[in-house]
Amino acid sequence: MSSTKARQVLPPPNNCDGHLYTVKASNTLFSIAQRFGVTVQQIVAANPQIVNPNNILEGQVICIPNGTPTPTTTPTPNGQFRVLTLRFLSETGQPLPTVNGAVELNARVIVRTTFPRPVSRAFFFLEPTGTETCELAQLIGVDCPSAVTGVAEILWQVPAGTLGRVFVVACINSICAKSDEVLVVRNNH
Repeated sequence: MSSTKARQVLPPPNNCDGHLYTVKASNTLFSIAQRFGVTVQQIVAANPQIVNPNNILEGQVICIPNGTPTPTTTPTPNGQFRVLTLRFLSETGQPLPTVNGAVELNARVIVRTTFPRPVSRAFFFLEPTGTETCELAQLIGVDCPSAVTGVAEILWQVPAGTLGRVFVVACINSICAKSDEVLVVRNNH
């Protein structure tokens, strides 16, 4: 990665079928692809402004495409299974806005999570704000995804007044992983 002082940061593509991401100092396209469950080739295809995939710049804004990650048989670092992303989308597949650190939910949302390889089951939970204990987490959906992709998703009917943290627990056979928690709030629309 080159310093932003040495080169001008190019703008992101005009059209992005996914979401925008700002490159951090330690990022490579490979690490970004792993984080978001896509391939380097998918990122390069979505970003015609990237002339050299080995030379991305800190502060550069790139498009992370929506799409199904390519299945991999390569183990994750340290051989551990993990959740790559947990995203909230409108029914038409558009990312939902984050305001004051919370994702603003519509009455019906797609909750999508990605993994480095296919999973057996994915359990989606809401832990209401103020409870601070996992015993009070509510199951909001289960997906038994396809055996060929590392994606699981549910269509969630979000109750009015919802405020809390959403997380997913996914398993491959008897090995399970929990995602980071994402703060959510139901909007008034």
